[in-house]
Amino acid sequence: MVARKEELSKLVTTEKLSKTPKIKGKIAIVRNTDGDVTIDRFSEDGATFDTTPTITVETFNNFLPADLYAKTPDEIETLIKIDCATKKDEALYQDFNSNREEMKFYEYVICDIGVIDYKTATVIGKKQAGKNVPPTRIDSRTIARHPWNEIYEYLKTVSNDPKPSRK
Repeated sequence: MVARKEELSKLVTTEKLSKTPKIKGKIAIVRNTDGDVTIDRFSEDGATFDTTPTITVETFNNFLPADLYAKTPDEIETLIKIDCATKKDEALYQDFNSNREEMKFYEYVICDIGVIDYKTATVIGKKQAGKNVPPTRIDSRTIARHPWNEIYEYLKTVSNDPKPSRK
């Protein structure tokens, strides 16, 4: 499966959006974050498949229960592509120590999620996660926040996952 991650991430699709997209059959989730492509639940070398339960805090993998995942490309019925980019911008902030204003950089992450009928290469659902909103305060803990929870919540709605929300 890992050997085909680049191919899966670049799958050419058409778009026919459903009002209520749902996962059909076994899935594969391919993530491209700033050019780093990975397959959800598979180790980088493809040697192991992670069967641990879905993590209940901010996460970067194991979005859905392990039994939903295809183990080989032939088993994939629904492909989920998550394309994320870290953006950097500049904004005016007040320095609380000196009470003066200065320009500061901030980062934010935007992710495009596509739910794809793999057999027909048709996008049946899509959503953008993350916001281009600068933080209201810059301090030593200000970092780019990844919209993992937003991604998880969307995937849960298209999967009919009966588990309760993480919120």
